[in-house]
Amino acid sequence: MSKIWSKDETLWSFALYGTAVGAGTLFLPIQLGSAGSMVLLITALVAWPMTYWPHRALCQFILSANLPANVGITGAVKHYYGQKVGNLITALYFIAFFVVVLIYAVAITNSLTEQLAKHISMTLGVRMLVSLGVVLVLNLIFLMGRHATLKVMGFLVFPLIAYFLFLSIYLTGDWQPARFSGQLTLNANTLHQVWLSIPVMVFAFSHTPIISTFAIDRREKFGDGAMDKCKKIMRVAYLIICLSVLFFVFSCLLAIPESYITHAKDEGVTILSALAMLPSAPHWLAVSGIVVAIVAMSKSFLGTYFGVIEGASEIVRASLNQVGVRKSRAFNRAVSIMLVSTVTFLICCINPNAISMIYAISGPLIAMILFIMPTAATYLFPALKPYRSIGSLITLIIGILCVSVMFFS
Repeated sequence: MSKIWSKDETLWSFALYGTAVGAGTLFLPIQLGSAGSMVLLITALVAWPMTYWPHRALCQFILSANLPANVGITGAVKHYYGQKVGNLITALYFIAFFVVVLIYAVAITNSLTEQLAKHISMTLGVRMLVSLGVVLVLNLIFLMGRHATLKVMGFLVFPLIAYFLFLSIYLTGDWQPARFSGQLTLNANTLHQVWLSIPVMVFAFSHTPIISTFAIDRREKFGDGAMDKCKKIMRVAYLIICLSVLFFVFSCLLAIPESYITHAKDEGVTILSALAMLPSAPHWLAVSGIVVAIVAMSKSFLGTYFGVIEGASEIVRASLNQVGVRKSRAFNRAVSIMLVSTVTFLICCINPNAISMIYAISGPLIAMILFIMPTAATYLFPALKPYRSIGSLITLIIGILCVSVMFFS
């Protein structure tokens, strides 16, 4: 049995699953529910290839560079695209995940203010205090250190996944198939909604940051056979991810009236907040839904925050060096945390719509890195020609469509 599937492969499957299923999962039903049943059906049909193909392409891109075993995505980008383009892509990588951090912080703030609004009058001053509290608490957890934070995040993965699965099954008792079958129409508006939903789908299923670590680990252990090992794990992990996430999405949308989903989208909160709004929702569901939403988004925030602060520290270091100032790594890191925290606080106070931020900024930028960069490389560099396929071409086209939303939506 160990020759077919090892303990190590099981652990990496859990790692991919735990990274992919989280806060992004809570936004997917909001967009798909407001877009219509036909959009949901199309998403279900393309979910697995649109998760597997781009992450496989990124893995191939990293492993094919033939760099030292511990060099990941940044080294591969500079190896193929050169220093200048490499720096540009690194900057896009930073911006994409900085926006992810902002989205989660705004959504956490909205979930808390929504609950507070039931008891006190919600003014700008109150929102500013809540925003400040959110930023300070998340930073305090972050400052506990990478090891402690990752340990806490790892501990939370399985309870969160168990809750999603339990809720999916629990909601089957409230399913109303008419909510799905009554909207199965294909027209120009449906195609428009499919187009707008692509960035949210990219955002929900993407776990780009862990792919570099995953590829490095497989290369260190299996050398030239790393890609085959990666594909083996990815096929299984992504099948489980897609089935469980789609089951959750379908269950929510069959149990929640469209008006509540639309309201949740307008308020910039997650599907669990929409569930809590239902008059028939039991008290435990309303309370646990808000708690789980905040915990899931906090976990995803912290997982992304490490990379954002590292990227910001590099930008601060490079900026200071250009004016002839050299400071310690600790100083650059402290300045980065203050700058990122200040921007996060201001955005939480302004309260832009979370879904709009996903399809206007974060989703398209992630698509540039995950969908376009590795697949375009197969047409630009002869060394990557063996990786050209129908799947990579479709991935490239989907990536371009996703980026177009940023400019034309």
